[in-house]
Amino acid sequence: MRRRGVALIVVGLFLVLFLDSYVVQWTGYLLVATVVLSYLYSRTINRGLRVERESKILRTYLMDHVTVRVRITNRSFLPLPYLAVTDNPGSLYAGDENSKLITLRARETAELVYVIKGMNRGAYRIGPLTTRFTDPLGIYPIASTIHNEARLIVYPRIYPIDLPVHRGLPAGSVATTSRIYEDPTRYRSVREYVPGDEIRKVNWKASARLGELHSTEWLPTINVPVMIILNLTASTFTRRNRYAHTERTIDATASLVHHLAQRGQEVGLVTTGVIKESIDRTMPWIDVGRGMQHAIGILETLAQITTNVLDEDPIERFLSRSKVSFGTRIFYLGAPLSENSIAALATSVGDRSLIRLYFTEEGVAQNTAFAPEGIRVYRITEHGDELFTIQA
Repeated sequence: MRRRGVALIVVGLFLVLFLDSYVVQWTGYLLVATVVLSYLYSRTINRGLRVERESKILRTYLMDHVTVRVRITNRSFLPLPYLAVTDNPGSLYAGDENSKLITLRARETAELVYVIKGMNRGAYRIGPLTTRFTDPLGIYPIASTIHNEARLIVYPRIYPIDLPVHRGLPAGSVATTSRIYEDPTRYRSVREYVPGDEIRKVNWKASARLGELHSTEWLPTINVPVMIILNLTASTFTRRNRYAHTERTIDATASLVHHLAQRGQEVGLVTTGVIKESIDRTMPWIDVGRGMQHAIGILETLAQITTNVLDEDPIERFLSRSKVSFGTRIFYLGAPLSENSIAALATSVGDRSLIRLYFTEEGVAQNTAFAPEGIRVYRITEHGDELFTIQA
């Protein structure tokens, strides 16, 4: 019990045991009973109070808003006259909306709702929660810290982009009317067998069930996977505006990943950047894959990545570990490459039309990087909604 409650009980017992007045003794009994009931009231409320988050993982994009919801339930049979709930947003700014004073009837539920704006990309921790309440007489206040934390991931900003086709196939899963390019991983329908259908297309289960031969049809598509090389080696960027240039490059990479994933594209990522606050300073490598969940994994990596202070060569790292499969497009994003690096990349890929170079604009100096014939070179702009301009 609190000191205040103990003191009141001592006073009550003194009135009962040492004074002969009937009224005074009953006053002592009432005082002791009030303290005990207040204690039981607070404990009952505390056992029945539930504070839960609607979502443990929150996601938003840079400069967008995300709503945090906390559900508070009084599961006891007693009303709660006053409850102060505060959520700790950590390094994120929430104004004064992350605190709320509420009143709960028995079995009632209320919500703490506030909005956070993703000012900087990264992974953030929200929590813990704190609650404060007391009994109606204020004798036994209870403050609790609830280690129910949420994780907020702020993705890089996504810009609308269009990838023009200059030579070869476009990047993406391209629909076609020719059945030569049917994709056996993309089911379309089952139809009656037509003379001339390949044996491998016969659906034997459907044929047995329907009593006549049926063939399986797949969607005709041409798939051209893309591997993105993101250079975040700090020494390759000029010191002036280095942070702005690397952030713009990461935004451009995220926009490409989002664009390709929306088209059903297979996309992968290799980078010389490192995950923030990682102990081993691991440089992520994500193999080519398809689907929005795969793309979300890449975006989460880009949300937490930072520049590498070590002198890592992105082309050497890519070529030392990966053998480029036939038809794979290579998108490089970062500071301008040397002539030797571009030549090594072109030799590895073979078809130069499959390579695209997106060089970060260095602001003052014009980009005079070597651009061999057949390789498209773009410039990542410093600001604005238009990410890329054609350089060569």
